[in-house]
Amino acid sequence: MIVDNKEISVRGKFFRIAKLYHEWYEFVDEPEALIEKMKKSRPLPDVFTFVQEGHLPHPEFPFYREMVASSILTIKSFDDWWDNLHFKARNKARKAQKTGVEIHETELNDSFIRGVEKIYNEYPLRQGRKFTHYGKNFDQVKDDLSSFTDKSIFTGAYFNGELIGFMKTFQGNGILRNIHILATLAHRDKCVMDALIARAVKLCDEKGVSYLHYGDWTSRGLGAFRTKYNFQPQESPRYFVPLTARGKLMLNFRLHHPLRERLPQAWADRLIALRNHWNAMRYGTAKSAVEI
Repeated sequence: MIVDNKEISVRGKFFRIAKLYHEWYEFVDEPEALIEKMKKSRPLPDVFTFVQEGHLPHPEFPFYREMVASSILTIKSFDDWWDNLHFKARNKARKAQKTGVEIHETELNDSFIRGVEKIYNEYPLRQGRKFTHYGKNFDQVKDDLSSFTDKSIFTGAYFNGELIGFMKTFQGNGILRNIHILATLAHRDKCVMDALIARAVKLCDEKGVSYLHYGDWTSRGLGAFRTKYNFQPQESPRYFVPLTARGKLMLNFRLHHPLRERLPQAWADRLIALRNHWNAMRYGTAKSAVEI
């Protein structure tokens, strides 16, 4: 759905929630005007939601809002960040270079896309769940990587000339955002992901950027990896605007949150453990597929 030159995604069948397709890379400056135009679209979503950047001053709007947490690293300089890391984290970040991995910025060309395609199709699981990008072909991978190329930096990790890890970062307003960072499972002993994070911090230092964004805050899976490199939760306001009577009902009864977010933490942890066990049995045991 395109509204006011912005691409809108809509999820849900019975309850339909709309948001910017490129959320965190595009933002709503005048929500009232966008909402009025969205109300004329068909089919009409029940709720429209949008976020504001937590590291910048922002106006308050007269809509229902909740605070959401992102994983943010605040950077004074690369040296300051490096000196404050635990020695085990520093050793991991150094390991890639010691094992012969070369990390440098690169162009979005056919060779890079084929390397990413190979990484995507290495194994159907990541972090114990089905990997979204598994099974994609060259054209699909190229389309995925081609968003915001004018504001993106592509970094490759190469071992003996082969791409074994990559990172796409987006240059925002005073912040770099990790759009995607991934490494092969076959070379996980080289700690490529750790080295890519170090390179992202170096990029921030080189560009005079004080913040590095790496997804939503979580205590599970990737959360432990981010914490190791001193990422912290940063709250940002997320607004929810009902567009229909059903949307008002959703907000009144908190039905705008997926069921998994409404479960007690202990229940959610058990279900995730069961999912990971089931997927490991279904696709074959691969410990490396569920760990960083």
